[in-house]
Order: sequence, then C-alpha cells, then structure tokens
Amino acid sequence: MEFPRDREAAYVQRMFGWQRQRLRRLVLLAPVLLFLFVALQALLMPAPLSDWLHDPLLYVGLVVLTAVALWMRTLHDANLFAAGGVALQTLFLVSCAMSTRPGHGGVGLLLPMFVATPLVTAPFWARNSTVMMAILLGYLSGALALWHAHAGSTVWLAYGVQALGGGIVAMAMHATVDHARRNYFLAEEELAERARLDALTSTLNRRHFIETGELMLSHMRLGQHLAACFIDLDHFKRVNDQGGHRIGDQLLVAVARRLLELEGHGRLIGRLGGEEFAMLLPGLRMAEAEQLLQSVCADIGEIAVEGHACTASVGIAEWQPGETLSDLLHRADLALLNAKRNGRNRIVQWSEDVAA
Repeated sequence: MEFPRDREAAYVQRMFGWQRQRLRRLVLLAPVLLFLFVALQALLMPAPLSDWLHDPLLYVGLVVLTAVALWMRTLHDANLFAAGGVALQTLFLVSCAMSTRPGHGGVGLLLPMFVATPLVTAPFWARNSTVMMAILLGYLSGALALWHAHAGSTVWLAYGVQALGGGIVAMAMHATVDHARRNYFLAEEELAERARLDALTSTLNRRHFIETGELMLSHMRLGQHLAACFIDLDHFKRVNDQGGHRIGDQLLVAVARRLLELEGHGRLIGRLGGEEFAMLLPGLRMAEAEQLLQSVCADIGEIAVEGHACTASVGIAEWQPGETLSDLLHRADLALLNAKRNGRNRIVQWSEDVAA
C-alpha cells in the first residue's frame, strides 16, 4: 500500500510519533547489549573476561554507541532517526564482530544474534529501503564476525543459509506490520476528518471552525488584515417547506461546493448551523472580501435544485488588533442582520452605523 509523497511523509512522521518514546528507551540498550555479548563469549570460550576488558576496541565501541544513542534521543525527524537507527545497529553489530575470538566454535553459537538483530528491528522501520539497508549491513557485520574469528567453511555455509532465511522473514515481518499500520493510519485520518468536517457539506463544522479560527487570530499581528464573513441563505425555510429537506440538503451541498472553490491561502470555510456559513479570509480587507463574494453570491442565486433556488445575504467585518474571534464574528453577524433587514440578497460591510 503506497501513499502519495506528501501523505507518505505524514504517515512516516506519524508512525515515528507512535513509537518515539519506546525507541528513545531502546536505543540506550545498544551499549548494554554489547557488554552482555562480550560476557557471553567469555562464558562460551576458555579465554577469561579480562582478555576482553583489556581490549581498547570494546571501550571505543561502548563510547560510540552511547554517543549515537544519546544523539538519537534528541531527534524529532522520522527520516533522520531512521538513518541514525541503521547506523546504531550497524555500529553495534560491527563492535560485536570485532570482539569475537577464534576457537572452540564459540562464534557458531553466537551467530544467531547477528541473524536475529535485523529480524527484531525490521518492524520498527517505515520504509522498505531502510529495512533492506538495515538487513544488508547487519548480515555483512555477521560476515565480518566470521572473518575475524577465522570460522571454517561449515560455519560460513550455516550462516549464509540463516542470513538468507532471516532476510526473507525480516522483509515479510516488515511488510505485514507496515500494512497493518497503514490501515490504522487511514482509519485514524478518516475519524479525524469526520470529527473536523460537517457531514453534509464537507465544510468545517462549527467546533473546528471556531478552534482553528481562534488559533489563526492568535497569530495575527499589527498591520495584518483578515475579513470575517457570515453567509446566510435567504428564505431557506421556504425551500424546505415546499420542496422537502432532500431538496434543501442538495441546495446546501451545491452552495458549499461553490464556497469551497475559495479554499486556499489559509482561508477557513465552515457551516455554523442550518443554512448559515462563515468564512475567515486572511490577507483581505472588507472591500476586497466583498469583491470576492460578489461573484459567489451571483453564482449561488443561479443554483437551482428541481426548480427550487435561493439567494444569499452576507455580512462582512474586518479584524481589529486585539479583537477576539467571538467579537469579530459578532460584528459580521450584525452586518448580516442589516443585510437581512434591508431586503436580503446583498452584501453589507460592518460599520458604526450598522452597529447602531
């Protein structure tokens, strides 16, 4: 299951967000596991643990792994964390490989660790290329361990068979887990979309319009412009009474479709209830907003559903520095009421006279 590029990026970042806390803890295990790997070799082979503890490469590996793990804990970008993860895994396995010793077949008993590490980490990655790179570098590290331990041909053959099977299983595990995660991502997006949009018109619902509008106004600065518009369909109750709610719903959908053509440039378009829509138009003053809506209102007047039609009245107010969304919409609502009282099918800008 592949997503478009922008959606793929959102999925990868979301998946990283789901796992980030767990991964931040797991990366700290790398230096600990390296020390345990050395201790296990000491148990399996006649050389005492002190031989490994006197090897400076062990301490270099521990320091490097700890530094990379601590750096990864600070990352917030999914792709950078994935690259760091592959690097950390490879450094860990190379450190293990360089700590191996020849003799008594000890390396043959330790090889499953080189096969298992890519299997364990494969489900954590979001991209196929990352998984394949992690598997390839992991098994090359195992080959380095065999070379360093002077392994015989039988051990090489056994490792090759295990690595081939492990690579196939790791990719299959990744594909299975990734498919399930992508379906969950789609379901989560659909639920979020349903919670955000009005079910009938696909414009923002009242709650999301208000929340997003308040956030928008919190970022407004002196010298910036924003126009708020209330749009109400004239005599819409008559359409419902004469044609039924099915006709009314179809008319609302057609009007919303025309309003949604104005989307972009950070504009918000929502249905606040019944036949009433609201818009926030950042970057526009009242006169510019009126000019934009004149053609929209003309188009709304030409929409007909089975012979039923209506016009639109509009009230416009311009944001004033320090003003809340509630106050801004209230002034736009007053302008809309003025349009209704003065014959409907018109656009009215808020002014002190309108307020009076």
